Amino acid sequence: ITLFKDRAELKALNDLLIRWGFFEYGVKETDGKQEAVLVKKLGEYDPTRTTISNFPNLKRDSVKMILPIQSQFHTSLFPDSRLNTELELEYIANIPHRYALQKVYITWSYERNLNPGDLLLFYRMGDTWPKKYSSVITTVGVIDEVIDTFSSEADFLGYCQNRSVFTTEELKSFWADHRNNLKILKFVYVKSLTKNLTLDYLQQHGMVESGKGPRPFTRISDEQFSMILRDSNTSLYI
Repeated sequence: ITLFKDRAELKALNDLLIRWGFFEYGVKETDGKQEAVLVKKLGEYDPTRTTISNFPNLKRDSVKMILPIQSQFHTSLFPDSRLNTELELEYIANIPHRYALQKVYITWSYERNLNPGDLLLFYRMGDTWPKKYSSVITTVGVIDEVIDTFSSEADFLGYCQNRSVFTTEELKSFWADHRNNLKILKFVYVKSLTKNLTLDYLQQHGMVESGKGPRPFTRISDEQFSMILRDSNTSLYI
């Protein structure tokens, strides 16, 4: 990326790019003005850096999990993972959480062993029968931060607003009912699978128990994750 830095808004953009792992490689002259050249290396994961400064490079030995999401929330959070049966016009509105670089998943699960760099396979829960064909793995994400301590309702809302599919009133109800075990996974959308894989596929390959769907944070092995990428024709920097 080449970037002039002679205006305040461009300096802010430069700082954002640095935060996401770009570094200044050199300077080029353009019409008598100096233009910074920013680059980012792909295919090299640096364990000393944060998840977002490594992105889209992913940690090979990370924990991999399947994370269910209800169909009515799925495509609003992941418009690029829209199913062919869903109308594109319903998901093109400029709503902040749809295009946020970092999104949030809110849970009150007692699962505690969650860490930055862990990989998430988002599973859209089907809304038509048979569920084993309408429920599909659609999307890869990577955890950037896990937050489970909030000083107040305002603190909780500050983490979630503009990154969550939920309204302010819904968020307030979560705080009222679950404040003692609320957890936010701040994550980065990595990629939509080229080909969605069904619940039937997960059951056939032993990733999910026959006759059941995945529980939140269902762990899968490195081999199973690689199989999903292969069979969905999806490539990642991992």
